[in-house]
Amino acid sequence: MKSRNIKDEASAWAVVFSNTHRKKRPDDLITVAEAFKFLMEKYDQKVVAEKAELSQEMVRQFLSVLKLPPEVKDIIAAREIDSVDIAKEIAALNDSSKQIAAAQAVLNSLSKDVRDIKRLIKKIDIPAKDAKRVILDAKGLRIFIIDFDDEVARAIVKHAKAKKVEPAELVKTIVLDWLARKEKE
Repeated sequence: MKSRNIKDEASAWAVVFSNTHRKKRPDDLITVAEAFKFLMEKYDQKVVAEKAELSQEMVRQFLSVLKLPPEVKDIIAAREIDSVDIAKEIAALNDSSKQIAAAQAVLNSLSKDVRDIKRLIKKIDIPAKDAKRVILDAKGLRIFIIDFDDEVARAIVKHAKAKKVEPAELVKTIVLDWLARKEKE
């Protein structure tokens, strides 16, 4: 896990301001969270939030990434997950195995929409034995991951919206139609 070293109060404030008041953060969420943690060793959360011009809830969301297991922190430090909203949702799960599973699910998700990701993460929050039963009971279930370039992915999403179906359902229909045509050849 590679993150900037927070050595003093000035560098901590610099990290906080440069990463919370811009659309594109120069640092990963772990570095920002470590800066907040450093500042909270000197000040209480309310003071830090006020000085950072953020809500206390937003400060808590950044700090929540520090409670994640090392495997998930590594993913966040590598900026493979780079949304505080998504990291907060993962941190809200009640055990590390679910947090790791949710992080992997986010990485494997076709959607990068935060609302879709939140729904995905909430689905992960079921007991492991129940998840195993659901998987084993779904006879014939096969999952394929297809990598589309951005242009094709946008076209699929646009077409799916026009047909009022989920993009995955549209792709499944297209593949089934193609297979049916191939069988007739």
